[in-house]
Amino acid sequence: SNAWADLPIDLGASWIHGTKDNPLTALAAEAKAATVATSYDSSLLHIDPAYAALGLDDPDSDWAEAQVERAMAWAEKRDKDASLKQALEAVSPAAKLSPFRRAQRDHYLAGNYEQEYAGPLDRLSAWHVDDSKEFAGDDVLFPGGYGQIATHLAKGLTIKTGHVVKLVEWDANGVSVICDNGNVFLGDRVIVTVPLGVLKSGAITFAPELPPRKAKAIDRLGMGLLNKHFLRFEKPFWPTDVDWHELVKPDPGKWSQWVSFTKAAGKPVLLGFTGADTAKAVEAMDDRAIVAEAMAAVRTMFGNSAPDPVAVQMTRWSRDPFALGSYSYNAVGSTPADRKALAAPEVGGALAFAGEACSADYPGTVHGALLSGSDAVRKLLD
Repeated sequence: SNAWADLPIDLGASWIHGTKDNPLTALAAEAKAATVATSYDSSLLHIDPAYAALGLDDPDSDWAEAQVERAMAWAEKRDKDASLKQALEAVSPAAKLSPFRRAQRDHYLAGNYEQEYAGPLDRLSAWHVDDSKEFAGDDVLFPGGYGQIATHLAKGLTIKTGHVVKLVEWDANGVSVICDNGNVFLGDRVIVTVPLGVLKSGAITFAPELPPRKAKAIDRLGMGLLNKHFLRFEKPFWPTDVDWHELVKPDPGKWSQWVSFTKAAGKPVLLGFTGADTAKAVEAMDDRAIVAEAMAAVRTMFGNSAPDPVAVQMTRWSRDPFALGSYSYNAVGSTPADRKALAAPEVGGALAFAGEACSADYPGTVHGALLSGSDAVRKLLD
């Protein structure tokens, strides 16, 4: 819409997470895509008045973090993986916490685990939830949109849109890719880069079927959900020198994490996140109801006189047939070895997989997807 012509909105990935030695940094420079940094240190914490009575004016995230570390230490001693929720209940049952402490811990878990990894606490693996590496440096956004990278990479390539793949027939002699419009593409090799959610759904048939280790990896890994809700206003009525706003409130994880685009991009836009089961519940609501809920949180943070947005854009990633979720997470019973099994090329090198779910080191990130693609090509060429 015209309201957004001056600010391309990234409905999926938006950041380069850690610019130092990150392959995306060089790619952004090649594509001449400008970036701006945001910082988790540039943040304000807001407290719902319902909590003021509990004396909750300074939630101590160090305490909450220590709780998670205790839970993980408990899980490490077991011979079988547990969910983060199960581990937390074992070391520090919610029923035994004061309302003050529970609010504090739930807020921390919603932001740092459910939204970070896009999975619910009762499905995130206590053993492997945060088994990933990071690049140093800033987190940066693209004022001109992440699409600049895809457009740059697409130069000189033949890309067929509107071809929904239904069947991949593969053997040592080559592959046929059959689409729902009847088109068939033949080749020596194929690299499958569809999201894990699509693989889980069985929307694409593989003939012969995938070997057990691959099928098991697809089954075991979790497909997460993180949704974005962009609210655009005539002008900012919130502090313009801060990137992140957090709201501690009675239903944690619902409208508790916000990014302001005024500092980074100079635009009167607030982005509210919902993740995991909360996101699933919000997806079922209509846009008007979602905006009403989101605005209740905005007014708790910035005052009741905050006007309604002039435009909104939001995602429902679990309902998108070409994604069926946002990105993968390490679910209870899965391990980084499942990601390696998913990425391993098959018979005679005819079939390989790539994408963030194939990255054991950097799952859930664009750089993980990019590196896994390079790996897949290298393996097929070998």
